[in-house]
Amino acid sequence: MIRSHKKYLISLSLVTILAGCTSPPTPPMQWSCRNTAVEISCQGDTCDVTQVGEFTPMELTLDADGGLSLCAYSGCWSGKAENISTAGNYFSVIGIGLPWSGTSGASADISATLNMKTMFATLLTDDYAHPMTCKVS
Repeated sequence: MIRSHKKYLISLSLVTILAGCTSPPTPPMQWSCRNTAVEISCQGDTCDVTQVGEFTPMELTLDADGGLSLCAYSGCWSGKAENISTAGNYFSVIGIGLPWSGTSGASADISATLNMKTMFATLLTDDYAHPMTCKVS
């Protein structure tokens, strides 16, 4: 009986120690960015700059697993990035052919690079080239 009781206590102690050594997985880091200063739209070989108050900012959401969403006006391009890269303070993603969720619109290729230290990002698409301000969300 005592021997059985010792085995039980040792097993219980081991389970308790192992449970304390593990922690729940942390959710992936996620950032939310907006082009609040300017909207830069590019067509052909020229770009037009629209100043504050004359445009609705876009919302870019990135996560460490490559989730990517760019929302503008009446819908979003969303999906998973094909290329994810982290080097130093920089986190970059490239999504190819991300589908549009609005009523009309085409898929888009989206590239974004975030400086995780300064929390500034650059966004490039076939039609836009925005500097963006980000926060952890």
